[in-house]
Amino acid sequence: MADHWTQGSFAFRCVAAERALIEEAVNASRDLCAGVDPDPPSAAILSAFPPTDSADPWSGFRAAFGDYDHPHVGGDFAAVDDPDDAEACLVTFASMDDFEPDALAMLIQRCCPATLAEGPIGFEWAAIFSKPRIDQFGGGWCAIFADRIELESTGAALDRALSGGID
Repeated sequence: MADHWTQGSFAFRCVAAERALIEEAVNASRDLCAGVDPDPPSAAILSAFPPTDSADPWSGFRAAFGDYDHPHVGGDFAAVDDPDDAEACLVTFASMDDFEPDALAMLIQRCCPATLAEGPIGFEWAAIFSKPRIDQFGGGWCAIFADRIELESTGAALDRALSGGID
């Protein structure tokens, strides 16, 4: 048996309102995963994650994740203001053990429409094991656009290359 970790670390610039929305989402994720009722959602969260159940204002947020009962963002969040631009900030997500590319990509796409209108955001991740396991090491990449999310594992890219599909 081997331990498995998914690791990643990336940063991107966004506007202050998007940072605030990401921060609210990350805080809600932490609370919901801990079984704690989060603060009531802001109008911005409700717009980005419209409720699917009128009795639960967080239902749309929960439904956006792979596990409704455990809406885990999948990375540690940090943000700093841009000293040269009062409306901009640098957002960072990183994790050494529970990085979740799908969840992070969805969160960024829903929370950063203005930034994504200017151009895509991308990141990579690594799959790490505590013991050698044939064909188990790898990782992948993600490109987030305003209208779509593209994810691919290194294994899928290798398979394409071996079959002549990558120039």
